[in-house]
Amino acid sequence: MTPLLEGESEDATGPDQLQYEPWLFQTMLDELSVSELGIGFIYSVLDVLVKRYALNDAVVILSHESFGAQMFRAGGQAISVDLASRLGTAPGVYCEPDIVPNVERDAVRTACQLSLSLHLARFSAAHDALTNIANRRTFDSALQASCVRSSRYGWAFTLVLADLNGFKAINDSLGHAIGDDLLRQFGLAMRRSVRSGDVAARIGGDEFAVILSNADGHDSSGFTDRLRSHLGSARELVGFSIGTASSPRDSTDPAELFRIADARLYEKKGLNHR
Repeated sequence: MTPLLEGESEDATGPDQLQYEPWLFQTMLDELSVSELGIGFIYSVLDVLVKRYALNDAVVILSHESFGAQMFRAGGQAISVDLASRLGTAPGVYCEPDIVPNVERDAVRTACQLSLSLHLARFSAAHDALTNIANRRTFDSALQASCVRSSRYGWAFTLVLADLNGFKAINDSLGHAIGDDLLRQFGLAMRRSVRSGDVAARIGGDEFAVILSNADGHDSSGFTDRLRSHLGSARELVGFSIGTASSPRDSTDPAELFRIADARLYEKKGLNHR
């Protein structure tokens, strides 16, 4: 593959003329008809490019300030170490054979870059920046939806609230960097402990929550065991306490489920309910 070289487009029609080909707009519209612009659009536009020019392969390299260079290959194929080494990290569209007009590759790259930026912006808005699990707003929406389904269809789920024992003392004595690292490790352990369809979130400083889908109260023990296992060495510094509430058994109201789970958590900690 030959890299796209900036500024060598001999077939460009001038800086003021739009360079998006009609097929690219159609691809955008087709993608928007089934989903929002995002990672899926990048693969869609590469696949259309391959078909349009009968290419053997195509890769787009994009750049983002938070993640650096990101590579996407037509057909969702894996990027080998050898291929990544040959292409480098310069943003652009790389084709085999190298027959796609530069103006069209510029258009593809720009559209894909926009799509990636939108995808990452949506992810950031829905996730906690420190732990990369869902944030409070996303979790509240998921809990509301789960309660509606539970009330309407009787589908069971369990709300699990968890907080770290003695976290403030650790933060004060060892420093905020250690405290942040513990929160990241706890978030990672939660992400590894949930099943497909469950939702894990950080809802406060050292407070976390999980929706265990299709689970009644006693089913939370398996999640708790997995969480302890995935915490690994972090267990030496900090433990955690949990409280649970199940829908529809305890309630189908989100606020009431939170109140019940919170009360049970504090009961286990031997403290008065806040």
